[in-house]
Amino acid sequence: MKKWFILGLVVCFLFVSLAGCGSNDANTNDKGTAGTNNGDDVKKDEPLKISMTLMGGPKTENSWMEEEIEKRLNVELDLIMLPGWDDVKTKTNLLMSDPDEMPDVLWWSGMEKEFQQWIDAGLIVDMMPYLKEHGNNILSYYSPETLFYSYQDGKLYRLPGDVAEPSCMTTMIRKDWLDNLGLEVPETLDEYIEVLRAFTHNDPDGNGQNDTYGFSGAAREWRSFAPFLYPFKAQPHQFVVTEDGTVRHGSVLPEMKDALKVLQDAFKEDLIDPTMLTSNDFEELMVNGVFGSAYRWVAYFNPSNTTMTSFKQNNPDGEYIYIEPIKGPDGFAADEPEDLGGWCFVSVTSAAEDPEAVVKVLDEMASPEFFKFRKWGIEGEHYEVVDGVLNTLVSAEEATSLGLNLLEWFFNRKDEANIENSPEVLELFNKRAETSQPLRDVRVRFKEQVRPMWAEYGADIESLRDEIFYGIIAGDYSIDEFDKYVEKFYQMGGQEIEDEANEFYQAQQAELEEFMKVYESDLKR
Repeated sequence: MKKWFILGLVVCFLFVSLAGCGSNDANTNDKGTAGTNNGDDVKKDEPLKISMTLMGGPKTENSWMEEEIEKRLNVELDLIMLPGWDDVKTKTNLLMSDPDEMPDVLWWSGMEKEFQQWIDAGLIVDMMPYLKEHGNNILSYYSPETLFYSYQDGKLYRLPGDVAEPSCMTTMIRKDWLDNLGLEVPETLDEYIEVLRAFTHNDPDGNGQNDTYGFSGAAREWRSFAPFLYPFKAQPHQFVVTEDGTVRHGSVLPEMKDALKVLQDAFKEDLIDPTMLTSNDFEELMVNGVFGSAYRWVAYFNPSNTTMTSFKQNNPDGEYIYIEPIKGPDGFAADEPEDLGGWCFVSVTSAAEDPEAVVKVLDEMASPEFFKFRKWGIEGEHYEVVDGVLNTLVSAEEATSLGLNLLEWFFNRKDEANIENSPEVLELFNKRAETSQPLRDVRVRFKEQVRPMWAEYGADIESLRDEIFYGIIAGDYSIDEFDKYVEKFYQMGGQEIEDEANEFYQAQQAELEEFMKVYESDLKR
């Protein structure tokens, strides 16, 4: 999933993973020892037995890939298949509460409270010393910011299993419609709205019918409105650091009102697909070719992308191109920055008899070449890359049977090792990392997930925000309703939320300063 710190600390970030002081002694126990590509001269005896929970990827038992991983890493895997999303947390808690069932390596997501309980109970191992000695692949891939969000009290109890690219989204526009109407690629917000107006009213597809919209996107998703919001620096769904250094919720700042007025006017002119305010199937809308611009995934531009392929089948003359972020009245422009802290994690538990050897194996799994192997198999047999484009040589059914992409969310690389991305798309991801930086500089991502005031008031405030803001865009409310929302925000606990946010932000800044010293001295590769 495709990193620039929110809190205005950009400089310190583009990063790696953690480590501490590891022993050079290669102690061998009854589990055996695995080799690494760190240059360790390690005696290989019996395979290292590792039990690990598995969520992503194929869950084909005793697959070819599982056997190949065991041979290549000199391990014996016991893969514990986790159930679907509805039951995964229950299953994980059951495993972690039973010493006889606890896995050596735990994949988990969305369990911050439980994670702290596991640490307090001594069920999770600090990987810092082992990573310092044996973690070159992991540490050379993850950025400092990414590692900071896993750093806790001088220790590293988890590593992200999947982290998005620094930015995954871009402004898309129909080049064929621009050409049909004799229009230039827009750069400013005024130019963009003029193009959307033409796409809506000037029959860009030439079918003689009034059946097109200038703009569409995924329904009731604020980032879908990025070309209208970000030119004003408006962020209705995020906390931001203001010019005086304090943290505020973006929904109450005056730039939000400016962006809502532009959206309201555009909606009144039918420039925006009305399903964005209710519900829709965006993929289907795109395939049907009913709109001219959207803010969506960079990966759409991969030759193998099924949505874009279906779009071309339905619209043979249609062509989407990506454009630079739209500039606002003062020249500001930015793309959506992604969360660099990761959404799922890998931890080594106290059940591991030789945690150092386990970390060695995890680091081997994280290497670029091993990642490509476990995701796509053997080049020339299971896949090929022709002119920078990945072609699979086996069917989806065969890939599942073989176990290709086994352990999907264990160190899921998003760099050049991800050969699914064409060279053009990889370059675009890198560009969007740069163009998302202006918002990353001011957006706050809290390391602390347990925030009592936000937990108490946040859901009601977000519900009120959506009711009023979407109502303003639809024209159901006057733009002046924004000022009433700000009043209600603070009446409903908004001040307590912002006070808490500032307290956490200041503590986080101090911890970041401490971490960067550790990173520079012990973890940097």
